[in-house]
Amino acid sequence: MIPIHAEQINQLLPQTQCRECGFSGCLPYAQALAQGETTTNLCSAGGETVAQDLADLLGVAYQSPVKIQAKVLAWIDETVCIGCTACIRACPVDAIMGASKYMHTVLADECTGCGLCVAPCPVDCIHLQPVADAFLPRNRHLADENAHETRFQAASHAQARYQWHTQRKARDDAERRAKIAQREAATQSLQQQKPAPQSTFSPADLIAQAMKKAQAQQTQRVETNNRDHFRETQIRKAQEKATYSRAMHKMQYGSDSEKAEALQWLRQYKAEQERLQAEKSAS
Repeated sequence: MIPIHAEQINQLLPQTQCRECGFSGCLPYAQALAQGETTTNLCSAGGETVAQDLADLLGVAYQSPVKIQAKVLAWIDETVCIGCTACIRACPVDAIMGASKYMHTVLADECTGCGLCVAPCPVDCIHLQPVADAFLPRNRHLADENAHETRFQAASHAQARYQWHTQRKARDDAERRAKIAQREAATQSLQQQKPAPQSTFSPADLIAQAMKKAQAQQTQRVETNNRDHFRETQIRKAQEKATYSRAMHKMQYGSDSEKAEALQWLRQYKAEQERLQAEKSAS
């Protein structure tokens, strides 16, 4: 029997890099299949079609998919987004645009619906909306010339975007390491140019240096704690704002049960705000 290589298997996968199969991407799953370490029914994005193709390629019995993932596109509620860039870092195909402290938006034609951007969002402003598309992403212009079917064109385009994303991250990491090395070399060069201090032992100087070091460490700890507390406070406020926005939306457009739930939350929220205001006035 001719051995099946991982790249042959990888060509059958949808290239969403969603990790629903339990592996860190499509290629790692393909490598595990090539080595006989896993089953052919784990690709939820590919569903029954991919499960059947994998079984045929590997010459094994067909197994129904453990899970079938519906086609969805990510959407960011820009009125709630705080611009933290967590979703941008999580997207494997660079389908999210934005900058730090500015609202982000999803490039719908490039989104593969992997859902990896949802969990990192600290204010829960990313939603997955069902779409009627049979295959994602919608863009196809980066597809391989041999990919004639729509399914393989979509996968080829997504794979090209993922490869570009991986290369960009490697390039950014290399540039960051080069800058750090450059700064360290410059610091070392300056230290070497300084005249060597006279080696006179002074217990008083040693005590002063130790106290100065301890004071600097204490100051650093206080500054770190203050930064962490400020960030937690900002995130908590943003989460509260997001919840309030969703409650008001449900009050206007939701079902009867959603309106009742939203009304209960808004009453509790109002009571809590009045309590906090009373405590502030009393102090």
